[in-house]
Amino acid sequence: MTLRELNKDYRFEKQKLRQWLIDEQIIDKEDDSDIYDLEVDEALEKKIQDNVYAIKDTVVRRKFQGIDEYVAPKMIPMPFRVLNISNFVVLDTETTGLYKDDEVIELSVIDELGRELYHSLFKPEKKMGEAALRVTGLDNPMLENEPLFKDEWKNIKQAVGKKKILGHNISYDYRITLATAKRYGINENEVKSLFHDCIDSKEIAKKYLRSRSYKLAYLCKKLGITESQKHRATYDCLQTLQMLRRLERKLLNEGATKDTTVYDEYEEAKEERFMEATKEAVIAGYKANKSIEDLSIFYGLSLEETTNLIIEASKKQGFALRVDKDQEEAVLFIVRSYKGLPFEKLVKKVKKYANEQELKLIMAKNEEVLS
Repeated sequence: MTLRELNKDYRFEKQKLRQWLIDEQIIDKEDDSDIYDLEVDEALEKKIQDNVYAIKDTVVRRKFQGIDEYVAPKMIPMPFRVLNISNFVVLDTETTGLYKDDEVIELSVIDELGRELYHSLFKPEKKMGEAALRVTGLDNPMLENEPLFKDEWKNIKQAVGKKKILGHNISYDYRITLATAKRYGINENEVKSLFHDCIDSKEIAKKYLRSRSYKLAYLCKKLGITESQKHRATYDCLQTLQMLRRLERKLLNEGATKDTTVYDEYEEAKEERFMEATKEAVIAGYKANKSIEDLSIFYGLSLEETTNLIIEASKKQGFALRVDKDQEEAVLFIVRSYKGLPFEKLVKKVKKYANEQELKLIMAKNEEVLS
């Protein structure tokens, strides 16, 4: 049986199927023969059956060959309880320049876990500006064999779907996408609809951070994100997402909460039930050997809230608290040496060996010994 015959049952897009075959090293990327002529044995047929959704979601790579391939980092899902954002994708563009008649030469979309949903370079009609060339490293000859923006518009819309678009200074990406769409005869209402109710991470940062600059690179540096900005669409999407995740964690651990108003008893009871369910899930996760940091990220709680919750539950339910033995010995020695010292000062004394939450766990575990 050939791949053409097999695909009658699945109706995979040919480009996505070919990319998946390349990613799985079933065919070589330099192989320009028709994939539909490929003979399918039982092993390959089963592999395709097991990866139907992966094939349908495969991103067709169109990066210039001199640019390294993007690999999504491993991220834990997290709710943005303080920043109050959800149901979004991150979008970024690179362009021929900054003027009204400039156009998009690269566009990327990633999801909330940094996974690339869409990426493509585009062949522009306009000549690349000197500043854009220096920033992106892309010039017109490099883009000569890339698709036109209008030929990828359908795939861009599909990648965004019904999610909100989030980006850093997203008004610029909207303006340049709209200008590019007009250039190629795409209905501008489609662009307006796609960017409806979009989210600007720059404005979010302004609301919660005091900073002398709100450029993405500066905010990342301020929040301790050390990866260098590569000024390519997918990498800028990732840095935007990392900046917001780091900001959410910073605010949570500083005790910030989302501004909410409870209007009636029903809503208040609903919120209480949700929090009880969250607490039960956190405790179950800890018993299943999940780390406190991972649990706090996943359930949108601060490290302090998560630690206190687990300590309280361990007292009631009698399960053991997990601590590092070497760390425990060092901390207990200091705690005994400074018996009666207030907790806030103990934190400073043990900071070489443990942070505040680790100190709490060790003291809770050894409560009887230290009393």
